[in-house]
Order: sequence, then structure tokens, then C-alpha cells
Amino acid sequence: MTWRRNNSACGQRGGFTLLEVTLALSIITVLSGIMYWFFWNITVATEQQTSRSRDVQLVRVILDHMACEIRQASGFVPGYGPGVIGTKHMISINTAVLPDKKLLYPRSITDVEEARQFDLREVRYYIGWDEENLDEEGDPRALGLVRRVSKTYLREMIIEGEDETDSGDEEQIVAVKEELYAPELKYIEFKYFDGATWWDDWEIAQGNTLPQIVRVTIGFEPVPPREEEMELVEDDFLCDEEDQEPLAADRFAMFIRLVQADTFFGSRLTREASAFSSSESSKP
Repeated sequence: MTWRRNNSACGQRGGFTLLEVTLALSIITVLSGIMYWFFWNITVATEQQTSRSRDVQLVRVILDHMACEIRQASGFVPGYGPGVIGTKHMISINTAVLPDKKLLYPRSITDVEEARQFDLREVRYYIGWDEENLDEEGDPRALGLVRRVSKTYLREMIIEGEDETDSGDEEQIVAVKEELYAPELKYIEFKYFDGATWWDDWEIAQGNTLPQIVRVTIGFEPVPPREEEMELVEDDFLCDEEDQEPLAADRFAMFIRLVQADTFFGSRLTREASAFSSSESSKP
């Protein structure tokens, strides 16, 4: 009889109480939540780092391409004007290009002649805006960075519009190409250095028209276009690092030195004279 009572008691102690099961489930739930939070944070951080690396790579490619074209800008081309004309948010470059390699290949007299290519192109960079679809604040929406290329020596004769496609002239159809170059980039800013002063705009009509340095800043967050008065820019880029204001987190800048610029700073004198005459004419 004693042995049976002990065996019955041991059988009762082999199970789990409701409190023990509830406590175990609570511990498992907490550990699962911690593990989910940990892996979720790792996934988000990885995606952010990947997106950041992709943005930096895109910016590097765009800036390198723009720098190559700006460095190849001509000083002044008769019949086409200055090599660089720019405002705070747009730049136009007369740049020299090399023809395609296929034009150098030997051809027989029976081969079809390749299309002729002009070695001087006008390239423009600016942000395109959708004036019809406005955002919540009533400002136009940024479409992205636009690149416009004119690769013909008859620019003033190009007719834009519906008549252009009806003319049947293939050279005119491809003479001007305007494309949304980088829709991810929605901000661009240019500043021009004449050797002593930074300017928000640049336009010189005679002599070597190139600035000494062009500073290009691009970013991903748009700034709505507003009417701004062009003014002289302080030389904050030449100050000590602790006195300079850092760029926004989404913006990247590059300083582009133009080796073809006048080594005697002739463009500086012309730019200062132009600014002086403009200020005098604006006085009442």
C-alpha cells in the first residue's frame, strides 16, 4: 500500500501547471520579439546603407561626366559665343568632342557613308519642373536633372515642334536631344570663381570667357524655383574649415578647375566691369 501511494504522488509531480506554461510562453514571446526587432533593425540599416551607396555612386558618375564636359569648354567660339554661360541653377557649355571611332575605320567606295559629326556641342544642365502638377504647398514638382545637347553647327536654324518631324531631315531631328538625365537628382546649383570672387551667374561676351573654377552642387531634395536677385557671393569656400557651413546631408559638391581659363585673369576684369555697369544701370 505504501509503494502505491508513493507511485501515485510521483505521477502527479510529472506534469506542468498552468502558471508554468504561461510563464514559458511569455518568455518565448519576449525572446521572439527581441530577435525580430534585432533582425528588423539590421535589415533596415542594410537597406539604408545600400541605398546610400547607390546614391553616392550615381552622384560620382554624374559629377565626373559634368566635370569632363566643363573642363573641355572652349574659351570663345566665333559664331557660337562664350564657352560657359551660367546662372545659379543652369549652365550652358560649348564643349569639344571627339568623333566616333567608326568614322576612322577604312571603308570601300561601295560602303554607305557615315553621317558627318560636328566636333563642337552645346550642353546644358538644369532641373526640369512640372508647372501643371503642383505639390501640397502649391509649388511645381521637380522632374529631375535634364541634359540638353545641341550637336549641330546650324543651331539657330533648328525648328522645334511638330514641323521638325514632318521635315524628314534626320540630321535636324537628332540635332537637339533633351532628356531626363537623372530623375533621382532634383537639386543643382552652380557658382563661378573669377580668381578672387565667387559669382552666382556667369556671362562674358568677349575675350577668354571661362571662369577659373566652377563649383557644382547636386542633391536629392528639391528646392522650388523662386525669383532671386543675382548677387556677389562671399568667398566662404576660401575660409577655414571651422568657419564654413556644411552641406545638407543629401547634397554633394565638386570644384572643377578650367585649365583653359585666362591665366592673367582677364575674365575677372570683364566680369567685374559687367557687374559694375549692371549696378549703375539699375540705379534710378
